Amino acid sequence: MKKILLLFACIGLLTANEVKTFQNDGVKPRTLHDYVEQEDDFIEFLKQKHPIFKYEKEGRLDGHYSISNREEEFIEEGGGINFTKDTGRQGAITYRLGVESILDYPNKFVGPKKCGECHPAQYEAWQRSRHAKVVRFPDEIEEANGDMKKPMYGTKEATILPKGVEADDVFAIIGTPRTKYGFIDKWLVRGTYHIVDGKLADGTGTLTAGGNQFSRLWTQFITPEVAQKIATFSPGFPTTLKDFGAQTSSVWGINSYGSTYKGKMLFQPASAYCEVCHSFKFDFKSKEEFLAAIGNKDELRKHTISKGISCEECHGAGGHLYGARGTGMPSNCERCHQRFAYDSEDAKIDPRKPFNTYFKSSCPACGTEGSQLYNSAHYDKGMRCATCHDPHEVTANDWKDPFTKAGLKKTCSDCHETQASMFKYGGPHAKDNCTGCHMPNMMSCENFASIQNPDKAGFDNVRASHIWKIYVDKDAKSVNPPAGKPRDPKTVKGWTFARVDGKYFVDLMWSCGRTSFEDINLVGPGASGCHSAVQSTLPKELHFTSQEQIYDEVQKWQIPVKDAFAKLELAIRQIDRDQAKMDNLSAKTKSDIILLTKEARAIYDKIKADNSYGVHGPKYALKILNEALIYTQRAQELLDGKN
Repeated sequence: MKKILLLFACIGLLTANEVKTFQNDGVKPRTLHDYVEQEDDFIEFLKQKHPIFKYEKEGRLDGHYSISNREEEFIEEGGGINFTKDTGRQGAITYRLGVESILDYPNKFVGPKKCGECHPAQYEAWQRSRHAKVVRFPDEIEEANGDMKKPMYGTKEATILPKGVEADDVFAIIGTPRTKYGFIDKWLVRGTYHIVDGKLADGTGTLTAGGNQFSRLWTQFITPEVAQKIATFSPGFPTTLKDFGAQTSSVWGINSYGSTYKGKMLFQPASAYCEVCHSFKFDFKSKEEFLAAIGNKDELRKHTISKGISCEECHGAGGHLYGARGTGMPSNCERCHQRFAYDSEDAKIDPRKPFNTYFKSSCPACGTEGSQLYNSAHYDKGMRCATCHDPHEVTANDWKDPFTKAGLKKTCSDCHETQASMFKYGGPHAKDNCTGCHMPNMMSCENFASIQNPDKAGFDNVRASHIWKIYVDKDAKSVNPPAGKPRDPKTVKGWTFARVDGKYFVDLMWSCGRTSFEDINLVGPGASGCHSAVQSTLPKELHFTSQEQIYDEVQKWQIPVKDAFAKLELAIRQIDRDQAKMDNLSAKTKSDIILLTKEARAIYDKIKADNSYGVHGPKYALKILNEALIYTQRAQELLDGKN
């Protein structure tokens, strides 16, 4: 008994002396402003420690920086200022931080390996995915054998880290071989710069804006020869380094992101941007311990307990081990994949759907899958990310591939049985996937405006759209600039998705004629490049460079089917109107009329439910419609007393 009392006394003492934090003291969750203010001390510390300020002081800064913080990213970005004016509330419209940040000390993170001890199946699926690879230390970049200065993909100069920046200068590499590589330096600041005629490590040379990001798209796929080919049908497409404008650098394949070449650059702590989606966590116990490690890559890496989109980023720090907030959620995809934008005029169109999708340039930004889904009929019917996706196996193919095969629990045909039954008779297209037309790659991960041309459905589009509805129209475009502005991706900002009946749509150019070097439907095993004028292996006459071409081809399928469908509808109506004639007919004749009409109506219903009017299977659709017309013709003859 004494031992038990002593135990309770010890517990009481520990509880009384326990350091209170937001995670354990029962205080209500932080406000958005609490998150913003949490970063202030860190930014002030960086102003004293980061080498950019020394370069500036000594006149060795080529370009000018602006400090980008959580207020800009979480409150102002994506139309947040207008949202506050219109509603009187603040909201994180575009970017959302997790419940815990790298600036929380201590935190309850235990790391994915701990979770994997009891959840091995989920851990194995996760560690093969790109979610596990988006934040890595330089020696973990196996595709480059850990050499950050190795020229990649057959080039002579394009390396993962830019000029003047070495592996020892960075905390981690951000990105995977699918798209791009950036870096977070050892002061935990986003790398928006490179060094000319010197090295960051010893503070020599000139710290220069831009030229900071390795682009696989540009390095491997948009070679000078391919650029020339694209320029033949996309006027103004860059073919020399100078032509790439603000996004250029001194090396073909290295672009400027979060910056412009020798111009603007963001001074952006990882706490304001990177950790939102390219997450990582430390096990520092105090602010003092954390700040003491800034500038020391070995200490930062030693104290890193979690990297990438790991278990606790969705299930909460510590998961069920510590009863973390968020435990039990099936997923938390929306945190990174539902980037909205708010526009006052667009919000007036439908108060139920006041948010559009976030664009950095003329292509929807990466991480906008959820905001596209939000504006679809699928969302209104209750579909969410985890309806189809396995959150653990987000990458079913080799993560080193330049394309993604998603790990799915459901596919289109599981719900769209009628369309699948038509599509299997779709001729040459029958071997393709639904996603080939309905989920074209449209999203940009690089904000590479100088190579974007939405009217030609390219060329900085690395992620699959989540819109699905194809709108068959000669002129209607999925994405548009602000009213009255020219359709110039290089100079015009403020692009948005258009709507038909309140929903986004995929236009014919994106569906059929796009060019994308990361689209599995164009470049995956056995793919033909579809109808891309750059990638297609089909006959030349099937290479499409305009939406008008595609529309004319589609009409060759749809017009005969629609005409036959209209005839069938009239024939069935006529039979229904002539039902009184059946009174004087024999039972067998009546039975024949009923069966024939029933068969015809089943085909009518199938064509109507399919709703593609021939696109899913043009010859098959016309075949069964002609069969239905024979059924109705015979039924009408029997009604009219003809043998």
